[in-house]
Amino acid sequence: MKFFAVIFAVFALIGCSFALKDAVCGQEHSANGMGIIQCAAFVPSWTFDASANKCLEFVYGGCGGNDNRFVSEQACKQKCVE
Repeated sequence: MKFFAVIFAVFALIGCSFALKDAVCGQEHSANGMGIIQCAAFVPSWTFDASANKCLEFVYGGCGGNDNRFVSEQACKQKCVE
């Protein structure tokens, strides 16, 4: 029984090491628009790509999207890059 408790603890620690700094960072990157509708704004923004573990620049159209959008590369890195 102790063996299973130790194995569980090890896997729990491994799982914590793969966790993102913030849940926002795990959202889809470069999300823009609302389905098939693209909005007309042109807002230079930054987003975090969790699979590459880096911040990417993109142009936000002004509607839809998600919270994985930052005003600067520095803000993105501070929130998401480990």
